[in-house]
Amino acid sequence: MNKLTRTLALLAALAMTATAFVGCGEDDDSSSSTAATTAAEESSEESSAEESSEETSAAEESSEESSESNATGATELGAVSMPDTGDVLSVLCWTDDDLKFMIPIVEAAYPDMAGKIKYVNVGSKGPEASEQYTTYFSSGSDVDLYFCDADWAMSYENNDEYSAPLESIGITKDMYTDAYSYTLAIGTDSNGVFKGATWQAAAGGFAYRADLAEEYLGVTSPDEMQAQIGSWDDFWKTAATVYEKSGGKTAMADCLAGVWRAYSAGNRTTPWVQDGKITSDNVKATVGDFISMAKTNYEAGYISTAEQWGDDWYAQGQSDGALANGAFGYFLPTWGVADGASALATAEGESAKGQYAICQGPTDWYWGGTWICVHPNCDNGTFAGQFIKAMTVDADSMKQYVADHSDFVNNKTVMSEVVSAGSNSNSLLKDGQDQFSIFAKGADNIKLDGIASQYDGTITTKFNDAVTSYAKGDIDSEDACINSFLDEVAAAIPDIEVE
Repeated sequence: MNKLTRTLALLAALAMTATAFVGCGEDDDSSSSTAATTAAEESSEESSAEESSEETSAAEESSEESSESNATGATELGAVSMPDTGDVLSVLCWTDDDLKFMIPIVEAAYPDMAGKIKYVNVGSKGPEASEQYTTYFSSGSDVDLYFCDADWAMSYENNDEYSAPLESIGITKDMYTDAYSYTLAIGTDSNGVFKGATWQAAAGGFAYRADLAEEYLGVTSPDEMQAQIGSWDDFWKTAATVYEKSGGKTAMADCLAGVWRAYSAGNRTTPWVQDGKITSDNVKATVGDFISMAKTNYEAGYISTAEQWGDDWYAQGQSDGALANGAFGYFLPTWGVADGASALATAEGESAKGQYAICQGPTDWYWGGTWICVHPNCDNGTFAGQFIKAMTVDADSMKQYVADHSDFVNNKTVMSEVVSAGSNSNSLLKDGQDQFSIFAKGADNIKLDGIASQYDGTITTKFNDAVTSYAKGDIDSEDACINSFLDEVAAAIPDIEVE
């Protein structure tokens, strides 16, 4: 029986996918104002009291389906220097969607860990989650491992009070020969120390309305679509055709923030900060062409005016309603296209379900992802190492996670095998298209060595804000746009020099 198909039933029964895309990349404000310690107490009670039976049952099922090689894998855990004096492995997260699938897999791979994994969910997202983490760490509460979003992972990795080298729990970078290189760059601090590992690769693509593509462009396959939008120049030429054929109703791109996500993660070749400073000349050399590109195409109607994550942003992707067909496609990563409660599922609604297809688009890029770090006060070094090894190194465990959670994992061999097997069928996409086959093409081309830094999350947000204001006419020139951006960076990041 198709494992992916079978286990999707379990996924639905557990109803755990509602926040998948939120935890991976959504950056809007959270309504939660509860202190981290309060959220931790509530989550701890829930995970230990209400869900223990579900996790035990899932662990038993996963154990039956997993091979014995899960426990050993191709690579052995290295020497562990952290103590093993704690009773349980304590994991801190901002959403437990991923963890609930991981725990039974880890317990199947390492039976001595069964019933000894506890997690605390702060229950928020974006910058608020990061703030709650800091509060939690300061409280002295027990934590061995914690999950970090891509936008703020490096800020923790570059703080020795919050993170320790993964080598201290037997995890070394040379274990990751099958990992996508950009994930290792984000997991490495400014001194070259490996401090964060991830089980997922969040490569991006362009999810488009296949029915509109056929009507406006005569396109009948993702390959044909890719041929028309394989570069930014081609993308905007095609956008002009779509806009014309739709009578000015349909914008090619879902929003300016979406275009920026793809461009910033796929076209930047130099770091924002060099020698401790960010300058206007570096900005112009690195992303200056994006400013004019954004302004021109926003004013032309080729980029939707909708705000990312807003109601209008979702509604414009559907084929009925007041905003029907307002957007031709969305720039989305792996988690945004997942079969389930993903961003694409909401954008489609029932009216456009199965009318989307996906291709690579004009650039190879990524958006979001989650890295696992070890806290310096970890008192379960061996368990911590086994957890990370199972979920980020061991091929059998990672393949099981793909089947259970329909996630794109950070292992080239595993994803190649999954794609070759042809077992993945996404009900959100036309003819059940396998989105993994698209993401696998681009994931290996994303390069961040020497580019990624702990400041990138804040800087890219500030840049998008400034460009959006310029595109809307609130800022009157490109130079003023750059100056506004630099002023915001200076206010937000006093550690770097701004010129």
